[in-house]
Amino acid sequence: MKQRNAYFPPCGRPPRPEPECGCGRPPRPEPECGCGRPPRPEPEYGCGRPPRPEPECGCGRPPRPELECGRPSRLPGGYLLQRVLGSGKLHRRRECYPLCLELPEAADAPFSVLAVWADGAPCYEELPCHERGAALLSVSIPLAVQLRDAAGRCFTLSAAIQEELRLRCACPEQECWRGQIYLQAAARLAGSCCLDGTGCGSLPLELILEGYILTSCMMGAPAAPPCPEAKPWYPQPGFDPYR
Repeated sequence: MKQRNAYFPPCGRPPRPEPECGCGRPPRPEPECGCGRPPRPEPEYGCGRPPRPEPECGCGRPPRPELECGRPSRLPGGYLLQRVLGSGKLHRRRECYPLCLELPEAADAPFSVLAVWADGAPCYEELPCHERGAALLSVSIPLAVQLRDAAGRCFTLSAAIQEELRLRCACPEQECWRGQIYLQAAARLAGSCCLDGTGCGSLPLELILEGYILTSCMMGAPAAPPCPEAKPWYPQPGFDPYR
């Protein structure tokens, strides 16, 4: 009968080390933090991602690619422009408009009109127009009127005049609904004028009223031109332009 080795059990395998807890499983390596979980492998960088290249300007954005000539390349993109679908213009060289101003109580009649100018954006209302390819607007133009009374004191009062403007459409009427109407007015005094104590009278004015129907459209950016050849800015020594 063979004599068994005292270091091995009868099955022929070496005995497992008995853990301290008595569950029969081998003990796990304890991490340094003490949470009980096995330690994770440390990445090459602290956050796990490679760091971005820092630009020289310090703004935090990545640097743009440089061309061979040293000029930064133009990034692809486009431009948002305004397209004119219709327009109209009204020019009154000399027209008398009736005005009624609210005069201050401390003013003494009579009054002299010193200056008149457009003050603010015009307001409009659409009117029925039977002409094909046109739009009719009733425009209210705000004005600022500067007066001087008999005592030499100056006042600036507000007023408004009415005009009609016709816009000609350069596109089918079905496309005008997506446009926006933009109005611009300019006015000035076209002659001398005096007002009585009631503040009502007619002012001779020169008026320019322009209207546009605008819509936005996208335009692509043109390609960057090729880099020019390197040439000296000044003539080199020994250069004779008459040769």
